[in-house]
Amino acid sequence: MSAAKYLASLMLVICIVGCTPFHMALTNEEKSSPPTTPDKIQIYFQGEQTPPVKEIGNIVVSGNSEKHGVKFLQEQAAKIGADAIINLEVKIETQTLIILIFPIPINSYFVSGTAVKYVN
Repeated sequence: MSAAKYLASLMLVICIVGCTPFHMALTNEEKSSPPTTPDKIQIYFQGEQTPPVKEIGNIVVSGNSEKHGVKFLQEQAAKIGADAIINLEVKIETQTLIILIFPIPINSYFVSGTAVKYVN
């Protein structure tokens, strides 16, 4: 395989892996809150103490880095009016792609959490 074909194959793999699909399951009250700002969405990992909250929905994001996944999760939570994300969980899945004789590990990051609104 020529260097140009190898480079084209590698670029295709990078483009495919770089996509950010996500899934969101909302409660019936998802439209009751106006959108918020992504940088104001607070993050609570599993087991952390949280103030009283009302669940808006669950969000799962697949991305090419943990940081990108959490940022995208915050953006999606802000769109539905969340104040915070609780039970944040990050899972990493590694697959090996072999091009010619070169094994290339590819990590996929799955970031999930529950979007919530604070209860006063």
